[in-house]
Amino acid sequence: MSKRSNVFKKLGELVDRIREWIVTNPLLVALLDWAKTHSLPGFFKVPLYDVVVFVLREAQRFSLSIRANSIAFSFFISLFPAILALFTLVPYFSSIIYSFLPGEEDYVTLLVDELDQIIPGVDVNITDQEELEGTIEDNIFTQTLRDIIDRPRYGLLSLGFFLALYFASNGMIAMMQGFEKSYDRTFKKRSNFRKRGIAIGLTFLLGFLLFASVLLIIMGNSIINWLDAYINFDSFVHTSITLLRWTVFILLFYTGISMIYRYGAPTKRRFSFFSPGTTLAASLSILSSLLFSFYVENFSQYNRLYGSIGTIIILLLWLQINAFTLLIGFELNASIAVNRDLKEIKDEED
Repeated sequence: MSKRSNVFKKLGELVDRIREWIVTNPLLVALLDWAKTHSLPGFFKVPLYDVVVFVLREAQRFSLSIRANSIAFSFFISLFPAILALFTLVPYFSSIIYSFLPGEEDYVTLLVDELDQIIPGVDVNITDQEELEGTIEDNIFTQTLRDIIDRPRYGLLSLGFFLALYFASNGMIAMMQGFEKSYDRTFKKRSNFRKRGIAIGLTFLLGFLLFASVLLIIMGNSIINWLDAYINFDSFVHTSITLLRWTVFILLFYTGISMIYRYGAPTKRRFSFFSPGTTLAASLSILSSLLFSFYVENFSQYNRLYGSIGTIIILLLWLQINAFTLLIGFELNASIAVNRDLKEIKDEED
């Protein structure tokens, strides 16, 4: 018998032992029995066991990683048209924005610094040598923002603006296609025209939430400093206001995910605004973004290997992680909805 056959045989024996341990372990058996008879808030009395089994089965049938890769790439391709469409409007409000900034502070630099706390790799430096020489230039993301914001393009508010909006909605189309399922009792089919209309509407909505977040980011610190100059906050009040600012930002983020699930998923009964899937996806997305940002800032060498293009690689990885978390949250909501409808059918038959 070859060495490869022995390896596979040992792996098979190991899997069998693990499976036997799971089946015979008293604690796990008790936990499974409890999950089969208990539910959680927002699960519509659907047993926790049924929800988890459905999610695992759907993840196996329709690979979450492949769907996440597809969605991440589509969002990446549509990202720059979306930036073009959104930040084309920013120069028309620049005078208002500057009125909230102290002195001659550059709000593009301030925006990039704040976004770097949320999106990993936005403000990645090129190399340590350039840092020593003082020759660091803006990376691709920063250059794109600065070019669009600092130069008003009035023609872009015509046909070009709507074309950018159309292509920006392609990422949302990919997300909505990832939400489609064949359970007729719970899900319905949509025409391509209706999909495009909903995708554009969601793109507009997310753009509005992003714009509100941008204003919160740009003006938040300045408003706090302005109030502090007149009222003289103590450290506790200053910390409380900062926490309030980030709480509002998280609520905007939660609202965006909730709207994607509520209107992007082709369900016959829309998901509620506060749903288990939305809460799970928002929590996982924030946690994964913080961990990934910590990794990029402390361990990643993308900027050393690839220079400015490292920002694009980091951004694509970040999109993939968030697409994966959004699909996990959707599968949780879909599992609850499908099992709820099956339970209703069973109750009607009884």
